[in-house]
Amino acid sequence: METKTSDLSAPLYVAWQITNECNLSCLHCIEESGPGKAFRDELTTAEALGVIDQLVAAEVPYVSFSGGEPMVRPDFFQLAERITRGGAGLKIETNGHFLTKENAKRFKDLGVKAVQVSLDGASPAAFNKMRVNGRFDAALDGIRNLREAGVAVEINFVPAKFNIHEIAQAVDLAHSLGACSFYTGKIMYTGNAVRTWAVTAPDESDYPRYFAALKGKCDEYRGRMRVYYHEMGLLEELRYRLLNPAALFIIIPNGRVKLINALPFTCGDLRTDRLGAVWRNFQEAWKSPMVSAFIDRLAEDPSIVSRLHQLEAAL
Repeated sequence: METKTSDLSAPLYVAWQITNECNLSCLHCIEESGPGKAFRDELTTAEALGVIDQLVAAEVPYVSFSGGEPMVRPDFFQLAERITRGGAGLKIETNGHFLTKENAKRFKDLGVKAVQVSLDGASPAAFNKMRVNGRFDAALDGIRNLREAGVAVEINFVPAKFNIHEIAQAVDLAHSLGACSFYTGKIMYTGNAVRTWAVTAPDESDYPRYFAALKGKCDEYRGRMRVYYHEMGLLEELRYRLLNPAALFIIIPNGRVKLINALPFTCGDLRTDRLGAVWRNFQEAWKSPMVSAFIDRLAEDPSIVSRLHQLEAAL
């Protein structure tokens, strides 16, 4: 019997952007993160620990920390330890530049379930072009440190016109590095990508070959590494979610909760609201005419998702 979102007392998964600060300035960043880009009102350590305590009390089974770059928060390991000691599974999404041997061992000791590293290219030229201020070798070294420590590694790849042809090599590289999973899909027309679209966006005619290569790699690595790829564009994804809300929500750095990253609506504020009330609001918010109207507007004007943190309303 299928479990509906409405049957749950809390989300099954919480994606938490614990800061908007980042050491890199990536061309495609949907969060418009970068050096000096932290929100002025990001949660304090005490406030973040309070949110974690609510998640643990509600028995949320899985939480991810992302950013920005989550590891730039000075209290990062304090927050990570509070999550894992409370019994929730924790995943880290990172650009890989802080994955020293010591930090990789700390992840293992804390029982972190997986670390997802962004690796947008199979060559230094492609990676370094996408991830401004980034270093391909630093990301590879970080991945090797994770594997040496026995931490599960996932790889995320965002296609651009200058790296899309490297997809087969990128999957092979991920496997050679010991990754257990590889994730990719179309680049999203949001955030920084709106302003860099002429440089980043592949031609739509490139995607059939891209996904065909991924299908081949999925078959090649079956049983050895999972290759996941998502062929929907943003509009298709939002229309699907309108009818099929996932049992997850997104916490942005100031504690407000969004329905999904690309929608400028919030359904609560964990600084002031209890998790149960926010979860109930989340379920009702997907039924709001404002949400469906925004998605209809997106079909006519894709640029309305260019600045994801200029929130339109609380639902």
